Amino acid sequence: MILLNHLWFVLLNTAEPRRFLPMFDLVPQTFIQMGPYLISFGVLVFFFVWFLYKPVKGILQKRAESIESDIQEATANKASAQELKALYEQKIKDIETERNTILEEARKEATARLNQILGEAKTEAQITRDRAKRDIAAEQERVKAEIHQAIIDISTDMAAKLVSATIDKNAHDRLFAEAMDELEATAFRAY
Repeated sequence: MILLNHLWFVLLNTAEPRRFLPMFDLVPQTFIQMGPYLISFGVLVFFFVWFLYKPVKGILQKRAESIESDIQEATANKASAQELKALYEQKIKDIETERNTILEEARKEATARLNQILGEAKTEAQITRDRAKRDIAAEQERVKAEIHQAIIDISTDMAAKLVSATIDKNAHDRLFAEAMDELEATAFRAY
């Protein structure tokens, strides 16, 4: 920048404006004036290289290594994640298989228990039916005994009435009809 300013100053302060001025006049004074500038430029470049370029290059190298390490770690993590994913998928399949096995066993147990309960219910129903038949048969026997006793009582009453009254044909028919009505009423009440 300083060199450009110097050249610009030289171009503007020439004695002959119409004359073409060469850009670099190889006059010893130009070399003398350019010497400190070149030395300062060299020192500046040296300091930039020594204090900035090498540290920045080192920082960039470390950053590149860090990024490469991160990429390798991400690749390893991805592979590990895929292995874990495959493992979890296998575990899910195993769990699904175990669940289906447990459900099938539960269905079999439920079916067996249902069959057992149905068998017990049929057995109990048969026992109840047999008991009801026995109760009905006993009740029929009791009713027959009551009817038999009623027939005996009616016959006894008829015989008593027959003996006590004179029997004529009309009285005999009337007594027989009354006995039959009582017998039918007794038999109807028993059933």
